[in-house]
Amino acid sequence: MDANSKSRAAKNIAITGIAQTWRVLTGFVLTVFTTRLLAPSDFGILAMVATATALIGLVKDLGISQAIIQRGTTDRSQLNSLFWVSVLTSLGFSFILGVSAPLLASFYHEPRVLVVTIAFAALALLSGPQAVPAAILTRNSHFNQLAIAEIASATIAVVVGVIGAWWWQSYWALYASAASATLVSAAGIWLSAGYRPSIPRFDQTTTQMLRFGWHVSGFNVANYVARSSDNVLIGRFLGSDELGLYDRAYRLLLFPINQLTGPIGQVLVPLLSRITNDAAKYRSTYAETASLMMLVAHPGILFAVICAPQLIGLLYGEQWILSAPIFQWLGIAGLHQIMTSTTGWLFLSQGRGRELFRLGVYVAAITLSSFLIGLPWGAVGVAASYTIANYIALVPVILVFAGRSGPVSSKDLIVIILPHGLAAALTGMFLELLRLCFPNIGIVQMAAFCGISYLSYFCVILIFDAKRALLWRALRMLIRK
Repeated sequence: MDANSKSRAAKNIAITGIAQTWRVLTGFVLTVFTTRLLAPSDFGILAMVATATALIGLVKDLGISQAIIQRGTTDRSQLNSLFWVSVLTSLGFSFILGVSAPLLASFYHEPRVLVVTIAFAALALLSGPQAVPAAILTRNSHFNQLAIAEIASATIAVVVGVIGAWWWQSYWALYASAASATLVSAAGIWLSAGYRPSIPRFDQTTTQMLRFGWHVSGFNVANYVARSSDNVLIGRFLGSDELGLYDRAYRLLLFPINQLTGPIGQVLVPLLSRITNDAAKYRSTYAETASLMMLVAHPGILFAVICAPQLIGLLYGEQWILSAPIFQWLGIAGLHQIMTSTTGWLFLSQGRGRELFRLGVYVAAITLSSFLIGLPWGAVGVAASYTIANYIALVPVILVFAGRSGPVSSKDLIVIILPHGLAAALTGMFLELLRLCFPNIGIVQMAAFCGISYLSYFCVILIFDAKRALLWRALRMLIRK
């Protein structure tokens, strides 16, 4: 991109990144405090309910947000039509979630799930109408308003969650935290967007946007099955304690990953949608962003995987050490997910909703099969089977699907990935050798391991000319700012 475009993109990513960093910090504080104050079964109850509520969250607006963001312009009547569709959809899904509460409680053999599910169904009614105003803010690059709403909601969530956990000693503290965050976020988005709905009018463009949104929602449902069926299977066949261990390991790893990819994707998808006709600009923008994300995340993940028992013991307490092997397997999968998760930007920015949906169905089928294969060996077996299936059956297919059309080919994706794969492999082996030489790892040693991980990774990356040039450009930009 030109200097002005890069500056604007960097500014927007920085603004969104600040908000997400605050969410990471507050979420981390909330996780640590509530984990120490509540029992594993409390988190297991919420994880059982979250399996259903996550589906509602993904499909409640039928992909309307992404349709608005991907579309260059929309008139008032089209926005009104999309708004009322999202409202009616969220109302319908909330009703479905509420009436399914007895079925969920019976499925898990856990009566406490009934009331918690109904409570989350009521909460879903508040989040549905946010879709259109939030999409308007995102498409128009009003990321500062979105950041303020996110910071406020994250702050309220951690305060309510920690106080509630200390006062109630119950899973209801986690619900109160989620409810307060939803209320504050909704208020902030509506006040910032300045959008007020009125009479809808459907036309051909609106129908096209809804069709694109339906495909995105279809992918989200398939992805939901892939992401959530592990919780369902573990909760149903292994119990809430085992699910609590799995859930804590999963969240400790993937929460920071999502907070890295989330703000960047929020900025990059609208940007890439505007430059699809300039193949060279599109390709370089995507390649540089994906490379920088791996540079930032891979060394940290490698350190966390190698030092997982000590890290989990320090953060959660010794009673959670059993989740360390789960965390390590999921961490190995997380290495590729930093990159493969960005391929969704290609489908969304190019309007390839149908292809994205088909890929999602395949990913869901392979992922569910891997969970079933690993289930007899407990939560650790589920995590191990999932990771192995990722590298054998998912990564190659994702690269082929994503590069079938558009400015970024499958060959381009492989060229982006290979240097980082080599750096991750060599750094991981080096850290494991150090761990064997120094088995007694405390806080000081963990800090040293983290620094060594980044140093080793960067030394390998600097061998490659393109990555070295990218690092120097990024460094110069940081110095100027």
